[in-house]
Amino acid sequence: DIDADHEEPSDPEARLEEGDRIFILDHETYFATGTTHIRTTATDLAIKESLKHEAKTFENTVPSHYHDYSDVFSKEDFDSLPQRRPWDHAIELTSGTQPISCKVYPISVNEQKELDEFIEENLRTGRIRPSKSPWASPFFFVKKKDGRLRPVQDYRKLNELTIKNRYPLPLIQELVDKLKQARYFTKLDVRWGYNNIRIKEGDEEKAAFLTNRGLFEPLVMFFGLTNSPATFQTMMNDIFRDLISQGHVVVYLDDIMIFTQDLKEHRWITRQVLQILREHKLYLKPEKCEFEKAEIEYLGMIVGKGVVRMDPVMIEGVVNWPRPESKRDIQAFLGFTNFYRRFIRDYGKIAKPLSSLTGNATFESTVEQEVAFTSLKDALCTAPVLAIPNDNDPYQVECDASDFAIGAELAQKQDGKWKPVAYLSKAMTAAERNYEIYDKELLAIMTSLDEWRQYLMGAIHPFEIWTDHKNLEYFRKPQKLNQGQARWVTELAEYQYSLHHKPSKSNGKADGLSRQKRHNAGKEDNSDIILLKPEHFRALIRSTVFSLEGIDQDWVAEIKNTKRTKIPLQNKDKDWNEDSTGLVTWKNRIYVPVNRKLREQIIAHHHDTPLAGHPGQYKTHEMVTRNYWWPRIREDIRKYVAGCEKCQKTKVHTTRPTGLLFPNEIPSRPWEVISVDKIGVLPDSFGYNAILVVVCMYSKQIIAIPSTIELNAEGWAKALRDNVVTHHGLPRKIISDRGTEFKNQFISELYRSLGIEANPSTAYHPQTDGQTERINREIEQYLRLFINYRQADWAEWLPLATFLYNNKVHSSTGYTPFFVNKGYHPYEGIQPVREGLSKNVQQFVDRMDRVREDTSAAISLAQETMKRFYDRKRKNGPEYKEGDKVWLE
Repeated sequence: DIDADHEEPSDPEARLEEGDRIFILDHETYFATGTTHIRTTATDLAIKESLKHEAKTFENTVPSHYHDYSDVFSKEDFDSLPQRRPWDHAIELTSGTQPISCKVYPISVNEQKELDEFIEENLRTGRIRPSKSPWASPFFFVKKKDGRLRPVQDYRKLNELTIKNRYPLPLIQELVDKLKQARYFTKLDVRWGYNNIRIKEGDEEKAAFLTNRGLFEPLVMFFGLTNSPATFQTMMNDIFRDLISQGHVVVYLDDIMIFTQDLKEHRWITRQVLQILREHKLYLKPEKCEFEKAEIEYLGMIVGKGVVRMDPVMIEGVVNWPRPESKRDIQAFLGFTNFYRRFIRDYGKIAKPLSSLTGNATFESTVEQEVAFTSLKDALCTAPVLAIPNDNDPYQVECDASDFAIGAELAQKQDGKWKPVAYLSKAMTAAERNYEIYDKELLAIMTSLDEWRQYLMGAIHPFEIWTDHKNLEYFRKPQKLNQGQARWVTELAEYQYSLHHKPSKSNGKADGLSRQKRHNAGKEDNSDIILLKPEHFRALIRSTVFSLEGIDQDWVAEIKNTKRTKIPLQNKDKDWNEDSTGLVTWKNRIYVPVNRKLREQIIAHHHDTPLAGHPGQYKTHEMVTRNYWWPRIREDIRKYVAGCEKCQKTKVHTTRPTGLLFPNEIPSRPWEVISVDKIGVLPDSFGYNAILVVVCMYSKQIIAIPSTIELNAEGWAKALRDNVVTHHGLPRKIISDRGTEFKNQFISELYRSLGIEANPSTAYHPQTDGQTERINREIEQYLRLFINYRQADWAEWLPLATFLYNNKVHSSTGYTPFFVNKGYHPYEGIQPVREGLSKNVQQFVDRMDRVREDTSAAISLAQETMKRFYDRKRKNGPEYKEGDKVWLE
């Protein structure tokens, strides 16, 4: 059918005609379900509504200041075949598909007249053409409510063979949320939306339809083709991409909404939209457009003045909804009401007697179902006004769990008052009903956070969680955590929130959402208990760190027992060796046979644990290959690190600054040149709120010292003496930023008396000390991974963070900072003991000389390589002379 405005599903009974008011229901399921009763009700309401108003024309609908775009509202200009576009509709079929055919349906005399008019009109406009296709879909007529006939093409069989396009339609709730505090709204409706897109050349024959006048194929996208919504949404998103990204335009299929706070800006953006429509030869129906309204109907809701509410016309339809007499009737009613469930407190509870009949249960009308039907109609007719959330005000979540369901309310404090934003009610699964009561309470919290994640994650204010528990003393004992509980604890740590206890009597909103009269009242689930104390996180981390004892021997035993394929050249290649116990090594590293689980365990131990600290793929590779090896080990490590969830969530991704690179000088020995910087302000931890970071510019070894943000010059001098000079001697040069603790008269005189050269960073250009800045980020990243959720124990973890950094290979030198300074790797407690290492002092000295030479050469090469790649897309700065004024930023 090329005469309607929205796609019609397979059920052809009640179709909307041109000029009807369309009431958008649940678009996410509308195209799939084809529920007859929903569409019939929408049609009845549309006809009734249209009688209340005078006919809409271009002159009385479109404001005069848009009349220079009259061609965009022209029906005559639309009556031509659309041009080919990049979004032409492809009909891609599953492999091995054979053409489908059908018989000609017999038609009456009246239907023949309608068919002749349909064929002639669309041949004239070029939207169909005669066809010799091997494909054929049925064509017939259905009677509309006013007695007229409507042509229908039935593409159900073709759709079953079509590869589905998974391009997503926008989530309606996300679109409504974007409107926020807009004061002016304009809604535009694209004329015969789908017919504006051509079918991809060569695919027209697949959509052919059979009549008694012959076989015809459409050249434009027809309603009823399975991927029509995805194709049309793709085109609309692409042509309006820039305006959508600016945040004042949203598009849902052929509905365009423009929303702003300022009228002048509103008109300017509207003109931009009209210009884009003109350029792409898309046309509007003036009778379905609304301009510059303070309140507007959009996607089945009334939006404006900072709130959203149900459309009164739709509520009127609910009042007269007939009593369901079959499963299909119940599915229709629930399909309609489900779209508005966010308006209805306790929706899950009210609808449960009806929803229980939508599965395999036998339909049986009972008093309980009659009460549920009536109660749900009443709830819809008295649905509250919901606030549209904004980004500036705080949120509050109230949640509760009973034996069989969970319920919650999301509210936001606007204008000094808590206003409802959404309600949530959900029946528990059979498995969830078996949870202990404290797990049910935590399930209610986690379900609420997941439902409203888009509002709560990253909210500028910590939000409140109110529950009728003092929340789970059980979780103070981390040894009792199962996998599900541990996952919840981890997910909770991503949010900034505070927990509050509200007894059931005062927590009526959420409590009512979860409790049903016929269910257990849950009197025993409200004792005063405590949830998620900081000690829980700390104890959990410690148990993880210190549970590694003996794991290496298990690995070795499993390696020996794993069946392995033949080792290449084992008997000829001196790199391979096998000891008397059957342990095979390659280049003095243990060979791990094909055992996916074991290999992942080894990688995980060198990447995930606090002793590893989630390094990147190169450092993880170096740590693993100190003791283990297998073919394609680098690729396995790369995939593992790339898929690490914690790394994705916590690591900082940086971009390169502009300007040419001028590397620092290369020192001749460790601790000859150092840099210093400070991290802060941090959460208070054992009296500290900052970290002092000292870096050896030669070995890359770091010293991280707990400090305070108020550190002065005398404090820095003491830290330098106690942590650097007494261990490594006086440095020749110190690089720092221009903080007062590092640059003042006292420090200048101290450096001069000790023969230390001060090298402060350039003003407004911290990249002078870029290496320390990068190390600071890595330390912060490690602490984020392992400290507790209140961030109060970072000082306790700082020495371990320092050690793990110094024990990882630095990309510039090819050695670990620890090794460059000490000449050996630290014992980690799990590495295999191997005999034959040299104990000759001279050999050790020679090796250290070689390491130092390699380090200097590696730093020089790294600087040259870095500068070459860094400067590739940059240019020299302008030449300045003394006295010129420059802009610093």
